[in-house]
Amino acid sequence: MGHVLEKRYRRLLRAYPEGHRAEHGEELIGALLAAARPGALRPSPRETLSLLAGGFTVRVRASRAAGVPGWADGLHLGALAVAVVTVAQLPVLPYLVFKVWTGVGVVLVVALVRGWTRVAAPLAAIAALLTSWPIVLGWLHGPVVDVGPLYGDLGPVAPYWVVAAASAALAVRRTGAGRASGQARWWGVTMPVRSPWWLVVPPVCWALQLAQVPADETVWGVVRAGVEVVALLLVLAATLAARDGRWALAAAVYLVPGLVHLAENLLVTRVSGFLYWSVLTVLVVTSLAAARRMRVRA
Repeated sequence: MGHVLEKRYRRLLRAYPEGHRAEHGEELIGALLAAARPGALRPSPRETLSLLAGGFTVRVRASRAAGVPGWADGLHLGALAVAVVTVAQLPVLPYLVFKVWTGVGVVLVVALVRGWTRVAAPLAAIAALLTSWPIVLGWLHGPVVDVGPLYGDLGPVAPYWVVAAASAALAVRRTGAGRASGQARWWGVTMPVRSPWWLVVPPVCWALQLAQVPADETVWGVVRAGVEVVALLLVLAATLAARDGRWALAAAVYLVPGLVHLAENLLVTRVSGFLYWSVLTVLVVTSLAAARRMRVRA
């Protein structure tokens, strides 16, 4: 019985980060084996949920960047999420409409993933200024450099300004003795390196553009809404498990452009739109409230 349980638990243990398996996983396996019912051939649902919850907690805590304040980590993650989603929505396939603009977007996402905020900040600022040129300097005939889309509304340009503001805040913060002494390179890492899986999102979305999947715009909206709701539920779970507010802050940063779009189109928004944004807002506010409550308790 013990051999069968241990084999099953070790299979579930693959969810643990590599560096934390020996530290936490073996102890959890031992505790669950000791508590297992005599003669049982499989773990009970409660034991399985306990193991999965423990693995999720360990993974979430291990994902926190060492030596980085929670506000900086959350701001970085939120800016990265906004940048990735914005670049993924560019009209790239089947015809590359904005070649230079797409290249700049890819470089910006790579810089954020690598933690090069001093590279990302000027790129994001230029992108924000160029896209909102009709708003900022509408009295001029046109922008000096016309390489990307131009918008006359706040909603479409809000993501660019959110990424620009977050990148600028992260680029100017002090990151250690090397930076203070002037020995660190100006373009070097100022934030932790993120998972390379972030770089996969834009190509996948561009491939869906080429395949025209899904063909119905309503289906695409429902799929995106479902992904966002699941992601925000995970943010809430991570906030409660790790007792840390950085994921809640990242979710709030991600939500800002959407709320700007909602405020600008308030009179023409349908009931389904209000319901969608209400659910996202409630999840983010709940995560922020949970993070604040845990901080007060600490």
